[in-house]
Amino acid sequence: MFALLVTLVVIEAIALVILVLVLIRSNLSYRRISSKADLIAKGKLDVEDIQVTGNKKNNATVLAGGFDSIKNNLLTFIEATKVNVITLSDAIDVLSRSVSANQAGNEQIADGVTTVAQKTAEQMELVEKNLELIESSNTQMQDINESVAQIKSRLDGTVQTSKQGIDDINGYSADMDTVAQELQDINGILDRFNEEIKQIEEVGDIIIGINNQLTLLAFNASIEAARAGEAGKGFTVVADEMNHMSAETKKGMGTIREILGEIIESSRQFNEGIQKCEEAFNQSKETFGSVSNSLVSINQQSFEIHSSVQAIADKTSLIADNAGELRTQADRLHNATQQITEKTHEIAAASEETAAESSQISENVEALNGMLGSIQGLLGQFNTSVLPTSKSGVKQVKIAFLTMLDNDFWFGVRKGVFYAEKELAGRNVSIDYCYFDNDAELPLREQVADKIQQCIREQYDGIIFAGFLDGTISGLKDAISRGIKVVAFNCDCSPEIKRMAVFSPDGRDAGELAGKCMERALNKKGNVALLTGDLNIQVNRDRRDGFMDKIASSKGIRVIDECAEKDVAELVYQRAVNLLNHHQDLDAIYVTSGLQATVARAIEDQGYKNKVITIGFDDNQEIFEYISKGIIYATVTQDPFGQGHDPIIWLYNHLVTGEPFPREFMGCRLSVVDRENVDNLLKA
Repeated sequence: MFALLVTLVVIEAIALVILVLVLIRSNLSYRRISSKADLIAKGKLDVEDIQVTGNKKNNATVLAGGFDSIKNNLLTFIEATKVNVITLSDAIDVLSRSVSANQAGNEQIADGVTTVAQKTAEQMELVEKNLELIESSNTQMQDINESVAQIKSRLDGTVQTSKQGIDDINGYSADMDTVAQELQDINGILDRFNEEIKQIEEVGDIIIGINNQLTLLAFNASIEAARAGEAGKGFTVVADEMNHMSAETKKGMGTIREILGEIIESSRQFNEGIQKCEEAFNQSKETFGSVSNSLVSINQQSFEIHSSVQAIADKTSLIADNAGELRTQADRLHNATQQITEKTHEIAAASEETAAESSQISENVEALNGMLGSIQGLLGQFNTSVLPTSKSGVKQVKIAFLTMLDNDFWFGVRKGVFYAEKELAGRNVSIDYCYFDNDAELPLREQVADKIQQCIREQYDGIIFAGFLDGTISGLKDAISRGIKVVAFNCDCSPEIKRMAVFSPDGRDAGELAGKCMERALNKKGNVALLTGDLNIQVNRDRRDGFMDKIASSKGIRVIDECAEKDVAELVYQRAVNLLNHHQDLDAIYVTSGLQATVARAIEDQGYKNKVITIGFDDNQEIFEYISKGIIYATVTQDPFGQGHDPIIWLYNHLVTGEPFPREFMGCRLSVVDRENVDNLLKA
């Protein structure tokens, strides 16, 4: 279907060419149209628009416009098709891998179904055995429950007995404390008794002393009685009595002392007995304390065992319940196994059908590959860009492509790089697409320099780089000295770098083409402001100078203001707002940078739609939408697809064939998108 559509477009173009050739051979303007039409008929679409002099609308201008429209539409269609070829090719690769994976999966399913059938039979046997084991387990669980109940009952008695023993021991210990205290009291009484006996001995000593004095007194009385003679006989009797009483007293005191000594000895022995008894009681208290602690420990352990047994009892009850549930689930598993057996046969039948469908899909994938080859063959009939050489290299060719990826233009470049990779597939070539980011942690200069050093280390054959990239001079000079081929694109690089060639739009030509659009937009009369990018960048200077050269011939167009701004959206937006508010008579803004959509947004936001238009460069869906709204009158495109594609093919051809580049400067195609052709691009 796609190939048929391309064929119809080609037939339409050829028919129109033939018609024009028949009708316009005699006129000079027609001859110019004829020559361009002849090129288009030969498939050379990479030509400029047909220019017919004069403002009068006649057959020649109508034909020229028709030819330009057909050529541009066909060119747009072919470029979009190239991009779609990439997408379609990737989709076919994915589909092919999916089909292969699906076929492998079907084989695995077939093997799996066989295995499932075997395992299902084994599972049936296991389920039946498990059912028997479950029944046996239920019986054993009942026995365990009864045993646990008996243990629990006995432990209940043990806990109560040990608790009663603890209470008895505690009571006996209290009694022992009382006895010990009474023994201590008795011991104190004996101590006091011994002290009193000692006091009695002291009194006995006093009595003996008095007795000795009495004896001495009796002796003296006898002496005096002898001297007194008859008169002293009374004293003699007294003295004899006193001696007798003294002797008896002394004898009695001796007996008292013997008795007291025996009492003291008995008291000492009794005291020692009391002390031993007290010590024995104290030892008994310690022993009973140990016994009490043991009983407490026994009671605690018995309680813990009781709790554990209770937990075991709860678990065994739960297990018993689960065993019943397990039996129910086992029955369900048995039924499910039977169903699996039935489904296995169904899956086997379905896998056979899927295998047949996979074979059909494989055939369709082959057909898609053939269709893709046909599309690429048809595209090859139209000369829109350089084609790879038919020769192939012996050794692998390694090419690095260094670029940016911070706006839609560079995404178009990337599509061209990917299409070149598709064209060179199977030719032993490696394309290393590397883009840089201004927002990365490493500065842009260092990112570029590091990549170039990697290319040198890994002995790349060629480097293609955006000419404005900073940090490339010393690295590229080193790479060139080592035999690496270097090509610039988008814009030229520093003269210090002896690059082989540059593939770039001609900035002056682009500026002149924008000037032509401005003349047509204003009908060669109006006030224009120039909003340029950084004029230190060559492309901005060239676009400005080419534009100024073109409108210089239009006396009615005046440049009333000119300002330069960095390529930062916020700054460009504010600068555009200032121009709009400062110049109430402004008709158009010419933008040399890639931010004309930002300027268009400022025009719309400030309410200048249908009053002020803008003309600039590059293309994307946002720009196309502003063209459709009439805010952007026209945009000059610079073939981003070709800027990504053509340098790679040129460099590859040179590396393989050794043939030089056709020229040092190779300009890319310039074209205009305006209200006449934007609708097709909005639908693309």
